[in-house]
Amino acid sequence: MQNAPFGIAKFLDLVGHIWLPALIVGTAGTAELIRTMRANLLDELPKQYVTVARARGVKPTKLLYKYPLRIAINPVISTVGWLLPVLVEGEVLVSLVLGLPTIAPVLLDSLMQQDMFLATSIIMILGILTLIGTLLSDILLAIVDPRIRGAV
Repeated sequence: MQNAPFGIAKFLDLVGHIWLPALIVGTAGTAELIRTMRANLLDELPKQYVTVARARGVKPTKLLYKYPLRIAINPVISTVGWLLPVLVEGEVLVSLVLGLPTIAPVLLDSLMQQDMFLATSIIMILGILTLIGTLLSDILLAIVDPRIRGAV
């Protein structure tokens, strides 16, 4: 089935088998983002503006989403830009371990054969993905936080 031309059967086979690598790659950085968000939120919750809003009777869910979450999410959004190249790098590792026919064997083979042009091209693509991810996270940060829009 691996060398068959791409069709409905091959697509359905791919969908049936892609869930495990997607789960592995997708959950790789989740713990770091959760820890960052939790730490930032715990830093914001005891601040005076939250205490004053709580004393005025603001509902707890509205209090959480309107004030501290909007400030605590900024470091998370700024690190989301690094997820795009990390996903590709994680896919390389996962596909090597699971034996999937993706770009990983090509990269490994080009490094073993000392094909500097192919290896450099793949690494350059990872660098471009880093730039694109950083640009997207900066744009998203400017959308989410009005203080950043005013600074530009």
